[in-house]
Amino acid sequence: MKKNTKLWVYSELFYPEETSTSYIMTKICNKLAEKYDVEVVCGFPSYDKNKSSDYLKLNPDIKLKRIKSYSGDKDKTLSRILKLLSLSFGFFFHLLFKVKSGDKIFTVTNPATFLVFASIVKRFKKIDVTILVHDVFPENTLAGGFVDNENSFKYKIVKSIFDKAYSTFDNVIVLGRDMKDIFNNKLKNFHKKPTISIIENWADVENIFPEENIRGASEKIVFQFAGNLGSIQGLDSLIEIIGKIANDNLSFEFVGSGKMKPYLEEYVEKNRLKNVSFKPPYSRTQQNQIINSCTIAIVTLSDKMLGLGVPSKTYNILAAGKPILYIGDKSSEVALLIDEYNIGYHFKPGQKEELLNFFNQITTNEKESIRIKGLNARNLAVSHFSEEIILNKFKNIV
Repeated sequence: MKKNTKLWVYSELFYPEETSTSYIMTKICNKLAEKYDVEVVCGFPSYDKNKSSDYLKLNPDIKLKRIKSYSGDKDKTLSRILKLLSLSFGFFFHLLFKVKSGDKIFTVTNPATFLVFASIVKRFKKIDVTILVHDVFPENTLAGGFVDNENSFKYKIVKSIFDKAYSTFDNVIVLGRDMKDIFNNKLKNFHKKPTISIIENWADVENIFPEENIRGASEKIVFQFAGNLGSIQGLDSLIEIIGKIANDNLSFEFVGSGKMKPYLEEYVEKNRLKNVSFKPPYSRTQQNQIINSCTIAIVTLSDKMLGLGVPSKTYNILAAGKPILYIGDKSSEVALLIDEYNIGYHFKPGQKEELLNFFNQITTNEKESIRIKGLNARNLAVSHFSEEIILNKFKNIV
C-alpha cells in the first residue's frame, strides 16, 4: 500500500545487528512501516558483521541507506568518538540534501552529535522531528566518568548547545518518569518546547516466559547479573558486599562481558569467594534459558544515573517471571515499579549495610514470597509492557 508521508529514520545501529539499540530500532521501524514510507539511514554493522539474523526480521518495505564512517576499534574511546563524529556528518549531509520539507524524521540519541545537526536543519527546513532518548547527553558523560566537573565552562557550553537542540524538536520520547523529570528540568527555560512522552522498553513475552525447576527445587537462591559488566553499574561495590556475606543459601552469577569483568574476576580469586561464578555473553536466542536459571535477577545503576537511562533488560526479566533486586536511586523508574507492583526489592547504592543484611537474612524459606513477586512480574510484563502494547504507542506518537 502506498503511504503518503515519508519517514526518515536515523540510527547508528540497525538490522541485522542484535545489540539493544539495533534490535529496538528495527522493531519500531517495522511497526512504523504500517503507517509511513520508511527509509532508514544507518551505519554499517560493527558488532555483528556479515551476520544474517534469525532472531530479528526486517519488513521488506523498509529501505536502507548505509553511511560509511571511520572504522576503528570500537572498544577504544578515540576510535569510537571518530566513528560517531564521521557518522554524524554523514547523517547531516543526508538530512540536508535528501530530506524534503514535509517529511518526518525519527532518530535515536546515537550518535549524539547528530542531534545538534538535526536541530540546525530544522530551523530552515519544514520537517517534523521526533527523538527517542536512550542516552541523555551530555549528562551521561558525568555519570560515566568522562567529565569530572559539571561546573566547568566547557561542560556548561556543551550542555547549553544540546539543551537548545532538544528544545527545537517536535517530540521527545523518554523511557521513564525519572527521565521525563530530567527533560522537564533541561527545557524549563525555553519558551518553545517539544511534547515529552514516556514510552517504556518492552518485554518479549512470546519468547521469554517462566520455566520452572531449571536448577531443581532444592537449589540455593541464585542471584544473577546478566549483561554489560560496565563501569556505571556499580559492580565494584556489589562484589565487595558479596565478599562479606555469611549465608550459605546464596550463590551469585555474573553473565556477560565488559570493562569491569577483569576486576570482578580478580576480586573473586583474591578473596577466594566460592559463591560467585562467571559465564560468557549470550545471544538473544539464549535469553530465556539464561534468565530462568536464576531465582532473583539483579539490576543496578550508579547513583549518578538517575533519569539518564532505564536498563532495557528489566522488562525481559519481568517476562521471565523473575523478581528484581534493584540497586539504584529510589526515585528511578525501576524502583517505582518495584514499589507499585511488588515485583522485587530495591536499595540505594549507598545502603551497603542494609543490602548486606538483606543477603544474610534471606533464606530458602522465603521462596513462596519470591514466587509471588515473580508472578506479579510476569503479569506486569503481559498487561503493561508487551511488544504489541509498546510498539502501538510508537505508532500513535511518531
